[in-house]
Amino acid sequence: MDVLALAEGPLLWISLGVFVVGLATRAALFLVDSREKDKIFWQHFKWKWVLATMAKWLVPANRTVAKDPVFCLLAYSFHVCLIVAPIWCLPHIIYWETSRLAWSFTALPEGVADWMTLAVLAIAVYLLIRRLASPDLRYLSTTSDYVLLVITALPFLTGYLSVHQSLGTGNLLGDNMQLIHILTGELMLLVVPFTKLSHAVLFFFSRAATAVEFGRREYSI
Repeated sequence: MDVLALAEGPLLWISLGVFVVGLATRAALFLVDSREKDKIFWQHFKWKWVLATMAKWLVPANRTVAKDPVFCLLAYSFHVCLIVAPIWCLPHIIYWETSRLAWSFTALPEGVADWMTLAVLAIAVYLLIRRLASPDLRYLSTTSDYVLLVITALPFLTGYLSVHQSLGTGNLLGDNMQLIHILTGELMLLVVPFTKLSHAVLFFFSRAATAVEFGRREYSI
């Protein structure tokens, strides 16, 4: 088995398994810990508060957006493109169609995935510059914050370069860009459950806790 076949096969399934099981475990541990330590939260839990708050943050329509609309718009776009582009891009769908799962669904219109990919890369650069330029953000930032931003952006950069063969052929990077793309994507999947990137799931739990606390105080967010 060559390296590309290894990356497309066993390594991909291992990284997906770690991603799914890791996030499910983090969520389960969060709930167990919350049941033991936050009894007041569960006594006052109401779905109407949680769903209303989720809707405001996912649309988005909340006070944070009003305070800094440009940053919120960019952050919102970044997360949407981060999720939508990899799932609904045609090459990834073709992989699922030919896999043992045989999943098939409609791909994004031609060119849309490219623009979403470029949006992720552009906003990632903006977030990096913003973090470096702001004394407050720079003080609060750790090395892992910068590393995670790079790990998040790399699958999109390598995917774009691979699809468009931007580095040409006949050279080490150009000839192996598909492999590099797969490996960087798998790296991101592997680190998500163990880093701040786990907020992809834990966000909903923390936002639910905030919703209940503010709801019982009759305070809207």
